[in-house]
Amino acid sequence: MVLEHPQPPHPATLLQGAVPAQSTGTRRRTRGSAVELSVEHRDGVTGVLHRRLVVDDGHAEPTDRARIQADISEWDAQLRRHPTWKSPDVVDGQLVVHNDASRWFFRSPALREWRRDLVPSAAALYPIQRPDVTAMPSGSPVDEAARAFFTHTLDSIGVRTRGRLMQDALHRSRALSVRDRRAVWVSLACGAAVPVLDAVRDHVDTGEGPRLELVDHDPDALAFARRLAEAEGMQADIDFRLLQRDLVATVVARDALVDELGAGRAAVVDAVGIFEYFSDASCVKLLRNAFRLLEPGGVVVVANMLDDRPELDFNRRAAGWPELHYRSVEQLVDLVRRAGLPLDRTTISIPQDGVYAVVDVVKPGS
Repeated sequence: MVLEHPQPPHPATLLQGAVPAQSTGTRRRTRGSAVELSVEHRDGVTGVLHRRLVVDDGHAEPTDRARIQADISEWDAQLRRHPTWKSPDVVDGQLVVHNDASRWFFRSPALREWRRDLVPSAAALYPIQRPDVTAMPSGSPVDEAARAFFTHTLDSIGVRTRGRLMQDALHRSRALSVRDRRAVWVSLACGAAVPVLDAVRDHVDTGEGPRLELVDHDPDALAFARRLAEAEGMQADIDFRLLQRDLVATVVARDALVDELGAGRAAVVDAVGIFEYFSDASCVKLLRNAFRLLEPGGVVVVANMLDDRPELDFNRRAAGWPELHYRSVEQLVDLVRRAGLPLDRTTISIPQDGVYAVVDVVKPGS
């Protein structure tokens, strides 16, 4: 299916478990949104640094947010009480729902279109990453119920906070600090590259932005990424390059992408949206090759939806996002260990929404 995307908004539009209560007070603002460290500790056995943070996703409206999350929490509880309730399906181009939670959720025409035509593409994430958009990719309006979902549900918040934490990892690692040559950023399974473009904008005051190597198997996602990058004033083949590549064939089964791009060349490699779709063995190979791409002092950043995240049943069987590989923090540490990456240079960050863990590993300097 080829998705027809609208022209992106004007650049000005584009610029738009529970955490313990005691805060360390460490606070940094990212694109106008605060990232506040709540608690951290270094594992005495593995050396991994574990962090819990409070992240402002930039779209909070406390009254609406509390009401919407309470409704979804109740539906999530009902789904757990009814384990036989099936996920929605798309049959012959039509959305078919099988349970009361889905019927409640898909009362919205825009959400029906979102699930029917967009999930799980990069276009499905765009109105979540930019909940102030007024139209779906087809041009049909975003109705009030859809806007509430895109803005206030934990899944939507989690998509945005994982992007904020990727930016935080770049600041902590200083991988994009001022240098005598232009930094290279490789984004694996980049989709529309929204969090990458956000991070580049966040770093423009530290010198020339990095050159982006945007890698995805989906030509529609890459076309969307191109439009968004050009809306930011970036030029193809100068500031960014689009690479249509199958990661399974070029990063997991073989080392072709490392051979193509060159080992030890990238300051940043991210794969924040793909781990859930890969087996453990594939994640291990991806981590190894991502680390091979890094120059000394560079950072690799990945993310994974947590297996103990709240509202998991609603995500799977009401909204009907395709089945994913959910992982625990312990499993993520094990993937880093199996890949041979340095655990004592590994940080695992979890925001207060508890949906994703963001893992960053810094390559030792020369």
